Amino acid sequence: MKMENVVFVMVRPSYLGNIGSTTRVLKNFGFRGLALVEPPVNYKDAEARKMAVGAFDVLKHASVYASVSDALKDSSFVVGTSAGQQRATKPMDFSQIVDEILSVASDKKVAILLGEEKNGLSAEDLKRCHAVLTIPVNADFPSLNVAQAAGIIAYELTRAAKMFSKAPTSLKPRGGGRQHTMEELTTGAEDDELIEMFGELLDSIEFSRAYNRQLVLTEFRAIFQRLRPTKREASLVKGVLLKVQMSMGRHVKPTRDLKELEGDCQ
Repeated sequence: MKMENVVFVMVRPSYLGNIGSTTRVLKNFGFRGLALVEPPVNYKDAEARKMAVGAFDVLKHASVYASVSDALKDSSFVVGTSAGQQRATKPMDFSQIVDEILSVASDKKVAILLGEEKNGLSAEDLKRCHAVLTIPVNADFPSLNVAQAAGIIAYELTRAAKMFSKAPTSLKPRGGGRQHTMEELTTGAEDDELIEMFGELLDSIEFSRAYNRQLVLTEFRAIFQRLRPTKREASLVKGVLLKVQMSMGRHVKPTRDLKELEGDCQ
């Protein structure tokens, strides 16, 4: 695992103290990748600086995004966090996916999504994740402070990385996931491109009405990402979607040149 390939993404954080505390605990364990989605406009003010205690440099250089989609553009593996209460996507224990996180982070970007303090990640946010993890806690009080959750995950990653580096290179992810090379994985931006093409096809065949179009696309994204597609597989699906549109006589402007898509599938 390259620590610079792991970014902790705080989604719609509300409290400056939590932003500062998260910044500090990440630096404690050697992580410097911090992204903020829709943070308060004053996210670097006194309360955050006070709680950062020596880690303001990490907060100062944090990336700020207007949406989760923007924050995940260059991430190839996205891990959501959830207390596991009333969620359609069943969270896994950290031990089930840690090997895959470490393997992917050796050469590609991994994003750890941390939800807002009151309600956590939304259902739509979670469906953008390739995996969702939970931290075993008291079932009667399962919600962790966001900075505490970040600290536990950061600690477990650094501890597991030491064991992972000593393991045989043939080690496979314990959660049934897939090991990948740098060339194989798609990024969030490439996944967005495929979803956009799928949405255009839905519109062409009038599959979904306006009110449930986004729901259909969200569900399709969840299915697609659970499959952990490689770049080649994603390009194959894009090529099929484009050819279907063209066979219907639709004039479509491919998001990438058709010959390039076809070349990916040779």
